[in-house]
Amino acid sequence: MSIESSKSLLDEQQALRSRVSLLEKERDFIKSLYSDMSQMMQIISKGAPLSSLLNRFREKIKSQLSQSYCLFLVCDKECLQWRLQYSDLVSESLLNSKGMLVDLPQALISFAAAPSCQKRHESDIRNATNWHPWQAFLNTHDFSDVSMVSNSDEQGAIYIMLAFQKRHQQLESDLMETALDAYCSWLDAVFIREKANYQLLEDNHRNPVTGLLRRFSFENSFGIVLKDSRRHFQRAAMFSIQLLSKKKVDDDELRVLAELIREEVRENDLIAHYDERELVMGIRIQNLSDAEVVASKLLESMQQEKYASNSLIESGVSIGIAFYPEHSSLDALYQAAHFAANSLKNMSGYQIEFHGALYDSSSEFYSL
Repeated sequence: MSIESSKSLLDEQQALRSRVSLLEKERDFIKSLYSDMSQMMQIISKGAPLSSLLNRFREKIKSQLSQSYCLFLVCDKECLQWRLQYSDLVSESLLNSKGMLVDLPQALISFAAAPSCQKRHESDIRNATNWHPWQAFLNTHDFSDVSMVSNSDEQGAIYIMLAFQKRHQQLESDLMETALDAYCSWLDAVFIREKANYQLLEDNHRNPVTGLLRRFSFENSFGIVLKDSRRHFQRAAMFSIQLLSKKKVDDDELRVLAELIREEVRENDLIAHYDERELVMGIRIQNLSDAEVVASKLLESMQQEKYASNSLIESGVSIGIAFYPEHSSLDALYQAAHFAANSLKNMSGYQIEFHGALYDSSSEFYSL
């Protein structure tokens, strides 16, 4: 065998050994990264607290990227409010005397503001102008590169992980990307589980058609309102809103009516879907006439031309109103409001129950 052939064979063997060594390193890295994946997914599926899961992921990724320094941040979707999830002796230099992040790099802000770009790697960051605000931090720790990944929780928060590396200790780009993908997948799974929890809770407490509270949720919540009213000597009113349409209730039309009612009341007022043809509303008031104002506004809004094609709204509603403390219990309030609504005998409008009598207006309560 010629010298050239021997050298070529030696080079091929050396390249093969290097390739095998790299594949073994990649295998060990992936094996370590996903070694407890089934346990992690089980913990997520059981609905473990978000804070404990995030801390678990942090420890996992730190051990996996032992040659890197991992920084974990959270910002709002406008990228205006930032905070460190976890601080240590290394990251403390990025905080002001009040423990807040200051002078954020433009590169970091731009990355967070681009949800379509979930991962990014930047080199030579110590000399990059868009990383200048953190130059002292980067120089002190000899960080030359950074790999970033972001996740949105779909609730207005963006979670960002940065893996800073020193040039002589850099991990192969494929392995870093694998680690970032894993971290991203874990967070996605957690946020999906959190969203499922919320939706299950909402479905349990709200009618899926109208989005309004179910009866038991309304009664629990309005019961709290009544307790507060007793404690602070406040007034409250309950409305029984009965649909006059005799047709089968169309879900789409009912949804529009529910939204119309929501638009006419304050955010903390309570609205429930009691049964197919009755909605119930509970509000805090200062004066007895406040309830009339709400009822009048609701009836007036239903007359708008944009609702002309909605037969449910077009048919109108009968509204019965009762007051606390004139009726001290939720059941008594409902019975009085329901009675007042029925007294209209399928006529659109409102009727007020006060001390057992029916009135068209609160101004009549004390008139001779």
